[in-house]
Amino acid sequence: MTVEPLPPPLKIPDVSRFIHRANQLRGIKPAIAYWCEYHAVNQIVTKSLHTADDDCFAFTKSLIERLEATKTERAEDDAVVDNTAGQAYVEQFAQETFSRAERAMRANKVTRQTADTFDAAATFFDLTHEWGTPEAEVLQKIKFAKWNAARILKAIREGRDPNESNPRAEEPQQPEPPLSPSDPAVRAITQSGPRAASVEDADDAGEPYRGPDAQGDYFPPPTEEAPVPSPEMLLPAQSPNGMPSPPAPSQNPPEAPVPTLRPQARTTPSPSIPHSAPKAAHAPGPTAAVPSPAAHSAPAGPSVPVVPTPNPKSIEQAQKHAKWAISALNFEDIPTAVQELRNALALLGCQ
Repeated sequence: MTVEPLPPPLKIPDVSRFIHRANQLRGIKPAIAYWCEYHAVNQIVTKSLHTADDDCFAFTKSLIERLEATKTERAEDDAVVDNTAGQAYVEQFAQETFSRAERAMRANKVTRQTADTFDAAATFFDLTHEWGTPEAEVLQKIKFAKWNAARILKAIREGRDPNESNPRAEEPQQPEPPLSPSDPAVRAITQSGPRAASVEDADDAGEPYRGPDAQGDYFPPPTEEAPVPSPEMLLPAQSPNGMPSPPAPSQNPPEAPVPTLRPQARTTPSPSIPHSAPKAAHAPGPTAAVPSPAAHSAPAGPSVPVVPTPNPKSIEQAQKHAKWAISALNFEDIPTAVQELRNALALLGCQ
């Protein structure tokens, strides 16, 4: 499929950089190219750029037709036809691209290609706006990637080595020297007798801690497909000379606004107690049994602390960090993998 030139009114960063990446990846990563063009169409329609002139309208129409053709050709590709799978695929690819540029920077092997890789990572992370506001961590990576891309290109233009301005990792703190047994303070502690019991040593006689009740079953909603409008959705009223006429503000009834292509992201229901859960009050009470005089109650064992069940949002975020850890391992980036796994465990309450 031939690549059409971008009309001048569409040569803005909100559109052009996504079209540029789509053209690069159409034959390599068709799912990423699909979401790049999907986002570009949303930006064009939201900003009403398709009504700027005939070329913009024709370009937007061809983009929508290509989206429809891609969904038909790749009907078995979940990363294209399923919103949830598409979001995960885009996030993983963005993280892989980001990690590749970051590794070159940590190795002080930054080149012009590294700047382009950082810029691509920021673009792919920006695609996640199609599923709502990105998390703070993603927004920080977008900012970091754009800053490094600009920094590297500026250094190259000025004839400087871009590696000289690479962010430096914090030096690890030197471990404190071990205590010497001959130290007077150490000897005073080790040679002292047993300390008298105090209030702080006594076990708490109160009730053992009970974690929150287990949440009810969670049934995710059925898979939804990203709606792709037909080209007719963009057709404005035609004037006698064939050019699209601007909508009249006093027109009655008003024309329906052009819908955007934003996918309907899967919504996660808030955890709640099911209304149909059986109540304990409906069960017959246990019959009181009188213990025999010789019976002795067994000593109660130590109570096992109940780990609170993570909410669905924490589980979803933990899954993302786990995916990023796997991506880092694929590139043998052990420090990033360890950090992402720690982030996932922290979200699950396992410090």
